[in-house]
Amino acid sequence: MPSHMTSKPGTSAPKRGRRRRLWIVPVVLVVLLAAAYLGGVAAFNVVFMPGTTLDGTDVSLRPVSEVAAEKGASLDGLETHVTGDGLDVLVRASDIDLTCDGEAYARSALAQVNAWAWPYEIFQTRQPSAEAGATFDRDKLVALIQPTIDESAALAAEQGGSGISYNAESGAFELNEGTVARHINVDSVVDVLEQAFSERRDEVVIGEECLDVGDSLTTALDTANSYLAATLTLNLGGSHAYDVTAEKIAGWVVIADDLSVSLDTAAIDEWGHGELSDKLDTVGTERTYTRPDGKACTVNDGAAAFGRSTYGWIIDGGATAEQVAAAIQAGQPATIEIPTLQTAAAVADGGADWGTRWIDVDISEQQAYLYDNGELLWSAPITTGQPNLGNDTPSGVWYINNMQSGDINLRGPETEDGTLEWDSHVQFWLPFVGNIVGFHNAPWQSVYGGQIYLWNGSHGCVRMSYDDAQALYAVAKVGDAVVVHS
Repeated sequence: MPSHMTSKPGTSAPKRGRRRRLWIVPVVLVVLLAAAYLGGVAAFNVVFMPGTTLDGTDVSLRPVSEVAAEKGASLDGLETHVTGDGLDVLVRASDIDLTCDGEAYARSALAQVNAWAWPYEIFQTRQPSAEAGATFDRDKLVALIQPTIDESAALAAEQGGSGISYNAESGAFELNEGTVARHINVDSVVDVLEQAFSERRDEVVIGEECLDVGDSLTTALDTANSYLAATLTLNLGGSHAYDVTAEKIAGWVVIADDLSVSLDTAAIDEWGHGELSDKLDTVGTERTYTRPDGKACTVNDGAAAFGRSTYGWIIDGGATAEQVAAAIQAGQPATIEIPTLQTAAAVADGGADWGTRWIDVDISEQQAYLYDNGELLWSAPITTGQPNLGNDTPSGVWYINNMQSGDINLRGPETEDGTLEWDSHVQFWLPFVGNIVGFHNAPWQSVYGGQIYLWNGSHGCVRMSYDDAQALYAVAKVGDAVVVHS
C-alpha cells in the first residue's frame, strides 16, 4: 500500500458502529405509534369519541358503561298518560315492570363510529342514532287497558251506538269516545306504547291507527259529515221560508252498527208532511194583522160545520221531502223552491198571507171593507148569520170562488115536511164557502148593520143592500181573499 494511503490505527471503527445503531430510532417510533394507535382503538371501543352527541346529550369521552347505566335507569319512575279512542289510563313504570336495555343502546351508538379511524374521527363531530328497547310485562299493560274497552262495549250495547255522534257545538259528526273504545285493538295500543316508553313520553294520544275499524270509522265519519255540507235554504213563493240546518240533517243520518251510513228518507218524508207543513201551511190557521184603518185583528176558523177555511198556503210536503233528500245526498248547499198544492199572495208567518187586497168582514162591527194596497175601494153595513140559531157566518180566511148577477135563486135544504128551509131570489151572488155562504143583496131587508144580526140574522151569508151588492160586484174579483172575524 502506498505510504500516503495508510490510515492511522483506530480511527474508522467507531463511525461504522454509530451508523449501524441509527435504524433503531424509526423502529422505536413505529412501535410507539402503533402502541398509541392500538391503545386508541382499544379506548374508543369502551369510550365515546370527542364531539359525540347522543339524543341531544354530549357523551364525549364518557365510558359506554356509564352511558348505558344512565339510559338503563331513564325509565325508572316514568308515568305515561294514555288518552284517545275512549282511553284515559295512567301507566306507571312500576305497574308493568318497565325497564330499558341501556347496554344495547350505548353499544349500538358506539358501533356507528369506526374506532380504527380514531386519529381522524377525534377531530370530527357526530350524532349517532340509537334506540333503547323498552321491556315490560305485556300482560300487566293489557290488564290496565282492558277494563276501559269492556266498559265501552257495555255502554255501546246499552246505547246501541256506532261510536259516532253529532256534536251540536262543532256542527259535525265526531267519534264518541264513550263507545268507540270497544273498537280498540289492544296489540296496536301496546305497539304504540312500546315506542312511547322508549322515547320516555309522559303523554300519548292514540288515534284511529289503534282501532280495528279505523278505516271504516273514518269512511263513515266522512260520509256522515258530507251530508251535513248540504245546508239548504227553502223558499216559498220566492220568499225565504225555512233553513235545513246541519243539526236537522244530522237527525236524518243513520249510522248502523256495521258503520254503514244512510239517509232516513222516511223520516224526511214525515218531516215534510209534518213539521214543515205545520209551519208553512196557512189554510185554517190563526192569523193576526192590522187593518189599514188601524184596527188590530185576529182571524180563526169558526163553525166546524163548514170545515176549515180555504184560503192560504198548502205545500206539497212529499215532493219537498224528495227534493231535500236528493240535495242532501248530493252534499252541496242549495236553494229549493218549495212545491205547493195551493198558493197565497204572501208569506207572512202568522200574518196576512193574503197580501194587500182582501174583503174584510168584521162581525163585531157588522161592516165589510174591500182594501187594495191600503186603499179602501168599498165598504158597506152588513147583516151576518144569526148566532143564537147556530147560523154564525163561518170565520176564517176564504176566497170568492164565483160571481153571478141576474135572477139568482138561493135555496136551502129541505125540511121534514118537504118544504125548503129558504127559497130566495137575489140579484148578486158572490159565494166564498163553496156555493153555500156568500155575499148577496136581500130584497126582503131594508136596514143593515148594528145588532140586527142577533135577532134577524142570515143563515150564514153576508147580506147587504142592492146598491152595496152592486158596488161590490163591480170591484170584487174571483180569487179575492175574504177574511171573516169578530
